[in-house]
Amino acid sequence: MKKTLIAYFTRTGITKKLAEDTAKQTGADLFAIEPVKEYSSSYLICVGQAKLENLQNARPAIKAKPQNLQDYDTIVVMFPIWWFTCPNIILTFLEENDLSGKTVIPVCTYGSSGKGSSEKAMTAVCK
Repeated sequence: MKKTLIAYFTRTGITKKLAEDTAKQTGADLFAIEPVKEYSSSYLICVGQAKLENLQNARPAIKAKPQNLQDYDTIVVMFPIWWFTCPNIILTFLEENDLSGKTVIPVCTYGSSGKGSSEKAMTAVCK
């Protein structure tokens, strides 16, 4: 049986809402990608954190990994665009989980910048 997991990262809740709505409509399971060290609730401070992570090529630690990842054929990765690309925590998720043989579908939310270099960044680290 084919199963789909929606793994999402959100700061404001917009991407979480999209993930929940998509899961409800498709029957997919949900997994929240949560940082060990929370990001600031201040937009301006968070933008600075995102920029610094990109410049340092940092990989923020994630609280937990999805259970039974081997049971899923498709992984939908949802995230907001940060500093013209995917948040570095998404790269952490992709690097720390074996997604070999799975279909990975990126879905991004953004206010005005478009997907930026998120596809290139994700492709570079996806196993």
